Amino acid sequence: MSRTAKLLSLALAGGLLPGAAGASIRNPSQDQNPPPARSRAEETLECWNHIGNKLIALAKDFPEDKYDFKAQKDERTFAQNLLHVAAVDYDLIGKVSGSTIGPDFGKDKHNPSRDIYKTKADVVRLLEAAVADGAAVIKQQGDAGLEQTMPFAWETGRHVVRVSYVWVTAIEHSAEHFGQLVVYYRANNLVPPESRRY
Repeated sequence: MSRTAKLLSLALAGGLLPGAAGASIRNPSQDQNPPPARSRAEETLECWNHIGNKLIALAKDFPEDKYDFKAQKDERTFAQNLLHVAAVDYDLIGKVSGSTIGPDFGKDKHNPSRDIYKTKADVVRLLEAAVADGAAVIKQQGDAGLEQTMPFAWETGRHVVRVSYVWVTAIEHSAEHFGQLVVYYRANNLVPPESRRY
C-alpha cells in the first residue's frame, strides 16, 4: 500500500475527512438560530388545512359504490360522516365569523340529507367548500380573531371561550371522523391514501 493510500485510510478511519464513518461534521444550519415561530393564525390555518385535506383525499378516493357503507347499523355511513363534518365546520365557521356562510342544511343542521348530496361529487364539493371557507375566515381574522371571545356550547354546556378554542374543537372533531373513516376503509379491505405513502 502506498504512503498516500495509508494516510487516506488513517484519515477516513479517524473521521478526519467529510463523509467518514463516525465523523462529527456540523451542519451549517445548526449554527444559525431557528426561524421565529409563525403567527398563531398561520399555525391554526396549517392544522385546519392538514386535516381538511386528509378528509378530502378520503372523500375523493373512496369508491362511490361504497359511500353508503357503515360498519354497524347504528352508525353514519361513509358519506354521512363527511357531510356531518362539513356541516359542523360550517356551523362553527358561521359562529366565528358572525355570518350565515355555507348552505342551509335545514332542521338537522349537523346532518345534511343524502337526498340533497346524492353523489360522491356532491359530497366532495361540499367538503372542499367548507375547508376553503374556514381557511378564508382564519386568514381574514388573523391572530386578533383568535383572541376574540364568544359564548360557545359543545358537550360541556354554554361557556365563554377564545375563538382559538373553537378552531381547535373543529379540528379535533374532523380528526375524530378521519380516524373513523380509516376504519371504514379497512373494513372494506382498502388502504387509506395517507397509509399508502409508507
